[in-house]
Amino acid sequence: MAKAATLTLRLSDDLKDKIARLAARTDRTPSAVAQRGLTAYVDHQLRMLAEIDEGLEDFRLGRTVPHDEVVNRLRATVARHRPKT
Repeated sequence: MAKAATLTLRLSDDLKDKIARLAARTDRTPSAVAQRGLTAYVDHQLRMLAEIDEGLEDFRLGRTVPHDEVVNRLRATVARHRPKT
């Protein structure tokens, strides 16, 4: 298991109560609930930032598709998958 560190946070009373309720319902400690939530949030944000960086790099390198072409491709895909009536 990774070494644990202490982080002090200021939470609204509402969020603190929600964490406590979730902890009680899931038989976990409030600290475990908060850690799991923070881990999920931070991982998600880091993934989003990495994807933004990747998109910006694609743009810088000219790896883009014009808007009209994207719209035409989407319309063609929808038309292919539309039920025949």
